[in-house]
Amino acid sequence: MGRYLGRGEGPVFQEGGALSLSLFSACLALAVLGISSLFVPLSAQDPEWNSPRVLRMIQEARDVRQGTVQDPTLRSYSSKARGYVYFYLDREDTGERILVKTDQIALEVFWRTPDQFKQRIVGLRDEKSLPTNIHYHLDHLVVVQDDFGDRIRIGDGDEVEAVVHPAAPGSELFYDFLLADSITLNLPATSDTVRVYEIQVRPKNFEVPGFVGSVFLDRATKAIVRMSFTFTPSSYVDSYLDHISISLENGLWMGRYWLPFRQQLEIRREVPYLDFPAGSVIRGSFEIRDYEINPPLSSSLFMGRTITALPDSARRVFPFEDSIHAQLDEEGLQGFRPPPEMDEIRSLALSIAKDQYLSGLGRSRLFLPSPALSSALRFNRAEGLFVGAGVSHTPLPMLGLSLYGGFSFGRERPTLEGSVTGGERSPSSGLKAFLNRPQDLGPVQAISGVLNTLTALTRNHDFTDLFFATGARATHTLSPWSQGELQLTARWERHRSARDVVSSDLDDTGFRPVLPVDEGVWTSLALAGSFPMPWPNLHLTTVGLMGRFKGQSFGSLSGGLNYRRRWLTRGTEVQADLQGGTLLGSPPLQAHYFLGGRQTVPGYPFRSRVGDGYWLLRSEASIDLLHPFLRLRAFGAAGETRAEKLLYPTLLPMEDGSSLLSAGLGLGLGWDVIRLDLAKGLRNGGEWEMILWVKHDFWPWL
Repeated sequence: MGRYLGRGEGPVFQEGGALSLSLFSACLALAVLGISSLFVPLSAQDPEWNSPRVLRMIQEARDVRQGTVQDPTLRSYSSKARGYVYFYLDREDTGERILVKTDQIALEVFWRTPDQFKQRIVGLRDEKSLPTNIHYHLDHLVVVQDDFGDRIRIGDGDEVEAVVHPAAPGSELFYDFLLADSITLNLPATSDTVRVYEIQVRPKNFEVPGFVGSVFLDRATKAIVRMSFTFTPSSYVDSYLDHISISLENGLWMGRYWLPFRQQLEIRREVPYLDFPAGSVIRGSFEIRDYEINPPLSSSLFMGRTITALPDSARRVFPFEDSIHAQLDEEGLQGFRPPPEMDEIRSLALSIAKDQYLSGLGRSRLFLPSPALSSALRFNRAEGLFVGAGVSHTPLPMLGLSLYGGFSFGRERPTLEGSVTGGERSPSSGLKAFLNRPQDLGPVQAISGVLNTLTALTRNHDFTDLFFATGARATHTLSPWSQGELQLTARWERHRSARDVVSSDLDDTGFRPVLPVDEGVWTSLALAGSFPMPWPNLHLTTVGLMGRFKGQSFGSLSGGLNYRRRWLTRGTEVQADLQGGTLLGSPPLQAHYFLGGRQTVPGYPFRSRVGDGYWLLRSEASIDLLHPFLRLRAFGAAGETRAEKLLYPTLLPMEDGSSLLSAGLGLGLGWDVIRLDLAKGLRNGGEWEMILWVKHDFWPWL
């Protein structure tokens, strides 16, 4: 019995298009190569699986597991466990997460020969960062004492039910085994090192419930030191499950006994019939410590339920050694991203599974690209009312297809977009073709889609400056270092200006004029980099681009440096963002940089500065006044554009070469989701500005 105890006009080439087309073709070839490389036949990639040596090791590991309860020198143990369970909203587009709820748990753990287990929850408290009514299965709040036993069961059987353990009797009938490596592990529990064998495991039949991952065996004893794994799709009972990743690590106690030390669990869910750029994640993290070997434990202790708990009043006053947010405060911003161990498990499983689909979600779903709600329904002065929807399909694990379309009732024209990606193996590499795709000016998005629709409908304020593109893009992503990546993007697009299709000529209270762009064919090749920094909470991005437009060459160099640090225990946060860029050659108007107003330098007319170079510095500090209802923010911004002439006659000329500067205070309302800012431009005709907006974390869904 397993124990996770309890529970328009077609595009045309302009002069110089051959060079630009070659750039696009280069990136297109890379993207195709990145996807097609995943189609190498399994037999051509497989090393030697199921060798006599590795099968012998698995048999020895099985003997150790079955014989542990008969070891006369280990009759019982007791220990203490401390853990955290986090509930997040997951942003697929960036990999970042939004914390919703934190639980902190204290356990007393007992075992006695031959096969008696007991856990007692003595401390349990929680704090919500966003409103939720989630309740966990009981087995998410406790630890695994026996590496799951012979059958792996999670969520009281509602999530995973009866998956055969790789070292269970007869496991060779269900699994293939590969001796992957022999490595040295550092054991945090005892500061010792141990030589281990890594054995990779995959099911013989991926259509049945099964284990996919690695088992690490002590070279001397063949005891299980670590397991890192996920499951086949048919393992998941709940249709909302995308994947489950688990890491179990044992420690060597008294130089002899391999007992639980550190455990991590991650469960990701999505709506099974809707491909939406959002999901939910439950992440559990436990450490087991303070072992006492062979203490006298009475038989009465093991009577009744395997898991018990003290009364709620006692659990909530338990004297935890650390604050409820201590782990996230220590990890800083990294605590809001997937742990490296979970990413490694997923990458390993995908490499082992090769041409097998691993997500528990359906292969065909309704599809809404980011920003999801605005891609379904929106209103602005360039499109009027727009309605759209799409469908996605994953015929192979290394091939993802999507088709999205909509209709602008103001322009009376359709929008279409189709894409091919590397599926779950390489989702950020692929090809995309589109017709009448709206794009916005400027280096910074000014407002979330839903809020822009509301302000356009109610106040005739549209904080976008759209133009339309028809063409194609190819992207290929590389990850040459940990926590960083390079992305190559090739574009071939025909750009058209937008016009106001909503305002009447007789209406003097209508929208501000739509800014025109240069019309023609844009071709470019860009390399974007995300680089790890030696200082925590600091993130660097850079982008270099070279292109052609209407027979003229141009280029750009831009980048950003972001610092963000949260202290959840104290309810404080500071962040600063420095970004800038410069244009080279003869760029079109739509490549220029715009500053002024919300999300850049508030307190100045919206996008009143434009130039071929810019810098922008924004910073803020915030603290809880009355959590979760009220949060106080102080912020400042400064920026400048470089321009030799006024590019847009519709914009008011301002004193050239002088920077913009503003400061203000803001309130975060309702878990800091809704934000209300009052800002004052401090120079060059600055004014007071009141801004209502939604926290950036939610923009991909709005």
